[in-house]
Amino acid sequence: MTLERRGQRRSLAAATTVVTLLLSLAGGATAAEEPDEASEPEAGPPAQERQAPPAVAPAVAAPTAAASSAPFLEHMGPETFPGRLRGIYGGSLWLEPDFQGLQWPHNTQSGLGISANFWIDTGREAIKRGTDQLPNTTMSFQQGRSVLRLTPAYMSGNLFVQAQIELVGNLCQATTTICLTSGTFTTDDLWIRVGAWNVWDLKVGRFEAWEVYHTGMGLEQYTLERLGAGMFGVETTPRLEAPTFYGVTYLHDRPIEGLQVGYAAVHLYPTDYLRFELLGKFGSDNYRDDNATGDTPWNYFGGRPTIIFDVGWFKLRLAGEYQKRTATSQGITPGNPAFKADPVPTRVQKGAGASFQVVINPVVEFGVNAAIAHQDDTNAFAAQVPEETFTIKSVGGFANLRLAERWVAGGGINWTARTDSVLASGSTANDFSAQLQSFVALQYRPMGQLYIKAVVVPYTRADFLPSDLNVSEWHNHMYSGRIRFLYIY
Repeated sequence: MTLERRGQRRSLAAATTVVTLLLSLAGGATAAEEPDEASEPEAGPPAQERQAPPAVAPAVAAPTAAASSAPFLEHMGPETFPGRLRGIYGGSLWLEPDFQGLQWPHNTQSGLGISANFWIDTGREAIKRGTDQLPNTTMSFQQGRSVLRLTPAYMSGNLFVQAQIELVGNLCQATTTICLTSGTFTTDDLWIRVGAWNVWDLKVGRFEAWEVYHTGMGLEQYTLERLGAGMFGVETTPRLEAPTFYGVTYLHDRPIEGLQVGYAAVHLYPTDYLRFELLGKFGSDNYRDDNATGDTPWNYFGGRPTIIFDVGWFKLRLAGEYQKRTATSQGITPGNPAFKADPVPTRVQKGAGASFQVVINPVVEFGVNAAIAHQDDTNAFAAQVPEETFTIKSVGGFANLRLAERWVAGGGINWTARTDSVLASGSTANDFSAQLQSFVALQYRPMGQLYIKAVVVPYTRADFLPSDLNVSEWHNHMYSGRIRFLYIY
């Protein structure tokens, strides 16, 4: 990257409203420069020692007592983040958003980190339903999402405090309600973290838990291929849907229940190779009435412990989770006189999973995942709700291969099976649905952190086996492809 190009980037950044405001508040700031593209470490950062900064990212060095307190504004591209070998450079493990549980106080000064990512998918999907009573569907699509991330930090010796907000823009901007569920403008992360470098930290707010089930270069969040060959509103009797994979994910994703539900997590780093996360979830989705949610107001309580063993070339991840929701308000039992009764409706979700990944740097990375969960649902009369009581299992794997300096190919396959508690009269088998999902991908990085990736789903099959002996089983087949433009700043 030439000095002229760097100067142009500084000028463009300074011209934006956000940076101008930040500079005025800080009283002057200096922008950290990106490394020259020619010297960029194609193989990814080298192994990180416990208290030593990574060689390729001086901006993320461990804080010291002599750190300057001058205002600081920093570019936060993916190459600035720490870690022993995360994966092959530009591969899905290297791009994993939680950085495999690693801490990342982003500089040795008090300052503000700025980063962003933008992606646009364009593609086509076709679902063929294997019965004359159900329609086939074909859809062309373009979807996109961008995240602007602001991460202020303050450091004092070995201690630090961080905060983060992620402002999300969505390509969907229809004036109808179709875009409201995905959010035309919303928030992903909103958290505060305090701790000691490479020892411990406490994180509270809205964020994702550590990942266990890694799918590779496909089946990414918000994509249609992740949903698979579903029914998508096509009415059936019984009402069955293609199950999406379970990866210890009840408490992995950011809370979406609404009003006042959040996470708190303690992270421990006892050695270079072990790290622990103990996450708790609590709150209420609507403490007043059901007008906002259209459902019973619920309280949520849950926990999710995770352990990662990571020696760079080999990573082992284990996690379990438990979540319970209960009604917020007591019910009134009719009578003369009527009386209050404790709420009965409950939903209990529990599961566990494990995965391992192997990185043969800089050529190949691969991994295997497995997880199982059970959900138990009861209604206001303490009776089981069979349609919402089920066991789900997932198993899958992925592999990514570097073909050339800027080319990475990948593939993956996942199988998920769900057995409901619904059992029709005279039947010996419960309602059952399963889905086999596969993909292949080819990615090219033409410059900087711009990635162009083609993902093809050569085959996805969903199987539906009702317990009702009068209803025939059916199978859906999905074929799709998309091209993603991804730019990370």
